Amino acid sequence: MAKPKGRGWTTPPTLFREEVDEAVATRSRVIAMALLREIVTRSPVGNPDLWQANRAQKSKNLALADAYDARALAAGRKKLTKKERDQNYFVNDLAAGKGYIGGRFRGNNFVTVGAPSDAQLDVIDKVGSATIANGEAALQGLQAYTLVYIQNNLPYAEKLEDGHSTQAPGGIYAVSFNGVAQAYST
Repeated sequence: MAKPKGRGWTTPPTLFREEVDEAVATRSRVIAMALLREIVTRSPVGNPDLWQANRAQKSKNLALADAYDARALAAGRKKLTKKERDQNYFVNDLAAGKGYIGGRFRGNNFVTVGAPSDAQLDVIDKVGSATIANGEAALQGLQAYTLVYIQNNLPYAEKLEDGHSTQAPGGIYAVSFNGVAQAYST
């Protein structure tokens, strides 16, 4: 009895496995970068004008300047000019955060491959471009099936994730993960 002719492999199984591994590594890199970009974009950047102490001071100083204007108008005098309001009633002064530069939290989002890190970076990245570039560099040699960690170890990172920022009331990491997971679910 003659053997039936089979088709055989057009691609050897070992080569097929390599193609799958490359595709998995590429997909992992793409998803990790999408997640990092989302995290960086959602990361709040400190703005002293939004801080409660500064809002309270500004509100108080504006009320004092407005009261002066009301008394001046009642007495037939001119209202304060914008410059006088600022110089005499400090309506634009900060109670906290003078000289503050935001971007420390954003700059401390970083990528590790294979294992997490407990490092805190001494980086300020208000825009986020350096953080994203560092993430791309960390993912360059990513192998298939390797764990990727995106993390921020600053002491106040958990507070921000719990919604203690008016810029990110829903947190950063969970919202970013859910959005990217939904985008890449198919």
